[in-house]
Amino acid sequence: MIKMYRTVFVVVMMSAVASRSAVAQPAQPQNPYGQPQPPPMQPPPMQPQPMQPQMLPQPLPPPPAMGTEAMAPPDDKTPKEPKRGDFDAGGQVRLPSGPDEMGKFATYNWIALDVKGKYYLLKWLTVTGNIPLAVKKPDTLMTGEDPRLIGGITARIEAKLPKLPKMPFMNNDTELGLLVTAGYMRQGALLLSEKDYPLFYGSFEPGLTTGLTIKLKMSSLVDFSTVPVFVYQSAETGSLTAVQLPASLILRLGSLVQASADLGVFTGDDYSFSGGKGGRIAAGGSLTVKIGPIIAHAGAGFGSLLTGGLYPTVRDSVYIDLNVKYAK
Repeated sequence: MIKMYRTVFVVVMMSAVASRSAVAQPAQPQNPYGQPQPPPMQPPPMQPQPMQPQMLPQPLPPPPAMGTEAMAPPDDKTPKEPKRGDFDAGGQVRLPSGPDEMGKFATYNWIALDVKGKYYLLKWLTVTGNIPLAVKKPDTLMTGEDPRLIGGITARIEAKLPKLPKMPFMNNDTELGLLVTAGYMRQGALLLSEKDYPLFYGSFEPGLTTGLTIKLKMSSLVDFSTVPVFVYQSAETGSLTAVQLPASLILRLGSLVQASADLGVFTGDDYSFSGGKGGRIAAGGSLTVKIGPIIAHAGAGFGSLLTGGLYPTVRDSVYIDLNVKYAK
């Protein structure tokens, strides 16, 4: 029995020693002179992948229309509405028929130049300046007048009135305005029209004109315009009073061209309609063309259909006027 236990003990001890020797045994060192270790394997190169087509961003849908007028593009042919700070300036050359030193009437005996400028203080309020000149004239007339170069200066203030309520037989686009013109002109010069020859003589006298501007829109192509005014001017003895009623029937040939038929009634002193006392009835026509900011105007006609006074015959009153101005 004791021998059996001894045998078991010896076997257990030998097993423990063998197990301990296996754990403590060091790893075998590599032989430095042996075969080199193979290099580590490189990963295979990446194969190029086919490029996927890029998806472009889709444009956003337009916002819902608020109405046909809101989405409609602006019409380039629509005339530009003037606003505060706008102005136009230029000169009007007039070739009216008038007498020379011998009293013979011809077109080139007189050449008038009106230097004008208009400024918009507000959209509905303007001030217009004018300096009329007689750049060519006779030295003296058979009637004794001594014509001068400078006719004077005028300043006109014009205010548009609010649109009137819709009434029968009146278009809603009718334009009304008030005007007042203050001038310091040669005696009698305020009574002359733009169709007359520039007879500037005598001393400078103050004057005033007041009236209305009326523009009736008769259709989409035709307008009627008139500017009736009352004229007052001081004189060396007493004063001069007159009425002027120019009118035009305007035909618009597109947005850049318009033609007009002109008719004007101009009284002499003391409201006289007699031709012998300075009354005139002018008739003619004109054509206006707008090229960019340039507005060109040409007209012709008769300064008076009445004889006597300024014009012995109707033929003696033929006039031509040219007007070029810059409008901003």
